Amino acid sequence: MSTQIRFALIALTLAWTGGIAVRAADPRGQSTPQKTEREADSAPFKYVNPETARLEPFVGPWDVIETHFDAGGEVVGKVKGKEEITWILDRRAIQRTYGSGTAPNVYRAIGTLTFNDVERKYHGVWFDNASTAGPRTTKGEWREENRAFEFGLESVSQDGSKVQYRVVERFVHEEKRVATTYVTKGDESVRRMVVTYTRPVPCPDRLRIIDDITVGRRANE
Repeated sequence: MSTQIRFALIALTLAWTGGIAVRAADPRGQSTPQKTEREADSAPFKYVNPETARLEPFVGPWDVIETHFDAGGEVVGKVKGKEEITWILDRRAIQRTYGSGTAPNVYRAIGTLTFNDVERKYHGVWFDNASTAGPRTTKGEWREENRAFEFGLESVSQDGSKVQYRVVERFVHEEKRVATTYVTKGDESVRRMVVTYTRPVPCPDRLRIIDDITVGRRANE
């Protein structure tokens, strides 16, 4: 089985089981409904560590605008898209499902991001429908002085040479974030893409959270 097919099946399995209540036998021989991953993720919880908790603002739906630049810094195009970010693996990682463009030039990708407590860095993996050199991996950290995440990643160009990238992602406020991608050569960095993410209005997840808080307050009154 090819790697692409294997990962597609894993993704399909996760999507399917995420919407089904799994039942497990209790000691009395009766089946007991268990919470789905989505239900469990909406329950009170404790993060694995503060670094993982820092990923919480990413979660939810986003509208996307990509702005692309040429090597001279001139804008060469803009593309719209969507992104959905969810917690997975008992809130130890987030999954990003991304899509942009229009047919026949549609870009699709699935990525994961977590915190490696040994290396003290964020680790990410990015699969897409455009790369011919396999998934892209990235490592990064939170820069407190800039109030931004900074990641480094590497890809292989069509001629086989390696290309280094630096991505700086910061929240303008809780409803907007901006990711800027630079191509780096030595000490030189050239901006090649800016992706602006904004929350859809209204944001369904945030309305649900507000409703849950309101209901909880009323119940305690």
